[in-house]
Amino acid sequence: MELRRLQAFVAVAEELSFSRAAARLHMSQPPLSQQIKRLEQDVGVELLHRTTRSVELTAAGAAFLTEVRSALDSLEAAKRAAHRAAEGVTGVVRLAFSGPTSYRELLAIAREFRLRHPTVRLDIVGPYYGGELAERLHLREADAGLVRLPLPDAGLRVRELLRHPLVAAVPCEHPLAARESLTLADLRDVPFVSYPAGRGSIVRDLVMSAFLAQGTTPRIVQDAPDTHTLLSLVGASVGIGLTPDSAGHLAVPGVTLVPVLDAPALPLGLAWRADDTDPAVAALVDLVDTFADGLRDLPAA
Repeated sequence: MELRRLQAFVAVAEELSFSRAAARLHMSQPPLSQQIKRLEQDVGVELLHRTTRSVELTAAGAAFLTEVRSALDSLEAAKRAAHRAAEGVTGVVRLAFSGPTSYRELLAIAREFRLRHPTVRLDIVGPYYGGELAERLHLREADAGLVRLPLPDAGLRVRELLRHPLVAAVPCEHPLAARESLTLADLRDVPFVSYPAGRGSIVRDLVMSAFLAQGTTPRIVQDAPDTHTLLSLVGASVGIGLTPDSAGHLAVPGVTLVPVLDAPALPLGLAWRADDTDPAVAALVDLVDTFADGLRDLPAA
């Protein structure tokens, strides 16, 4: 059923005149009459009663007019929705994140995005380790990710936002807890609680590389599935952990965070698929670009 025939029918039904409807549609009367006849053939009933002096809607035509008006209104609404989505005014962005050490930045980005784009829904998903987050992006289960860098993956665009220093999470009763700062050499022989192997933890990889550069490896006695658990195990005196200083806001009892002077800083960045053309995702990337200084200026934990 052609759209132009429906539009022609509405014009005739509202004007109750083929000549006035033809003028309204900027066409001649014979083609208009042919469109109405073909529409009636498509529907299978007579929609208009015609005489040489008048045009009237049949009962079937009146019922059909109500539904056609509704359908045309829905079509216009669909067009407007498509344009808004194409302009990034509406849509959905699934933002994944890498864990509690990026909570402050996640909160700041989410708040600012919702202020600037109130009609775009921002869904927060996660937390994931870096390798897991990259996989979610490739599987299209997330659209962008606030994640530790570098990501061991191709096909993604990445923008570094800021860097968090590594600190040692030390049990309060441990002798090293009284130190103002530490070096990696101070941590050579201590038992370590670590982020897990095999899940794509960027922090674990960075810590291992830093120790290898010193000609040693950390003595890992237990893996922890997340930062909360790592700090809790430290608080229970299982060992010492290395974590971004942004974990300080978790404030786990029995744990002191001590700067490690020669440990590498941990980059935090935004990642998204290189082939993603969604305007709503582009709006998030643009916001993060303009808001990066604000993220760096967030108060320390």
